[in-house]
Amino acid sequence: MAGVPGYRLFNVRLARKTRISPSLLSLVFTGPDVAHMKSDSPDQRIKILLASEDGTPSSLSGEGEWYPLFLAIPKAQRPIMRTYTLRHVDAARQEATIEFVCHGTEGPASAWAISAVPGDAIQMVAPNAACEEDSGGYEWTPPEGLLNALIVADETALPATRGILEQLAGLANPPKVQAFIEVPKAGDC
Repeated sequence: MAGVPGYRLFNVRLARKTRISPSLLSLVFTGPDVAHMKSDSPDQRIKILLASEDGTPSSLSGEGEWYPLFLAIPKAQRPIMRTYTLRHVDAARQEATIEFVCHGTEGPASAWAISAVPGDAIQMVAPNAACEEDSGGYEWTPPEGLLNALIVADETALPATRGILEQLAGLANPPKVQAFIEVPKAGDC
């Protein structure tokens, strides 16, 4: 489909939250919009739109390009935007999973994830399944016949790292992999 944007707005609600480790929460979002979401890579970047600094909930709407709509909002009412990895999307079940690193309540995304309860609404910008082309928004592009892989990451890259390791493990001839991951707490190992 020509002219279909690679990314679009999604209105979702928190379905469930699971603590994976002392510093990592898995949040599963749901809603009819998720049926139109896709992921092109295990390190697929998305944007979450949180309430603005003055507490105004994100309520962007419209078809097509979302970013001009975002910029047109006065800064005090503009949603706080943060980048995350789309850990998993199941369009058939209308579920999208994002893993949040808990940095305490000083940062807006960490504070939201820690306090969020099922039913809480949020908006996100993610790849559009109606776009038949690659939506972009990722870095991982391993070459054919990869023999060795070195992955170095901190806790904020854990969701992407986990996805990449799962993808590599699923290959008929997986490469030899060394992964070095820095985490804040021993329990995160």
